[in-house]
Amino acid sequence: MDWNKLFREGEQLVSEHNFGEAIEHYKGIMEQAGEDQKIYYWALKHLADVVGYMGLRDYFQAIDIYQKIINEYEAEDDSLYSWCQLDISRAYLEMGLEMMENFDNMREIVALEDEEMEKYFEKLTERRNDYIEREAEIIYKGRL
Repeated sequence: MDWNKLFREGEQLVSEHNFGEAIEHYKGIMEQAGEDQKIYYWALKHLADVVGYMGLRDYFQAIDIYQKIINEYEAEDDSLYSWCQLDISRAYLEMGLEMMENFDNMREIVALEDEEMEKYFEKLTERRNDYIEREAEIIYKGRL
């Protein structure tokens, strides 16, 4: 079995935005892998990538899959373990950025009907800005 070719085919499906087909393709690789844990779990990791940041953007589902790999896959090669940890971090980052963008979009359309609502929303915006300023300061200090 030419596993590299099968993985390249899956990557091609993703690059063409055929996410449903890519998911089915990686499931097929997992079935064909049989007892070969390395191939099975790498296919599962690619499936998680498609479910997560590469396609469907279901970050919680992707994190669950990465965590499953971390918990179950045992091999001397730790690169899959490390990639899953990195991709969990990426999922949280991508999800956080999308949520921040959603908050900013809501700021433009929310209807504030009284002073209490305005104060509440100002506190939310202040909390957002404080977070951004803290992170900007950390980045700035890191560059000095």
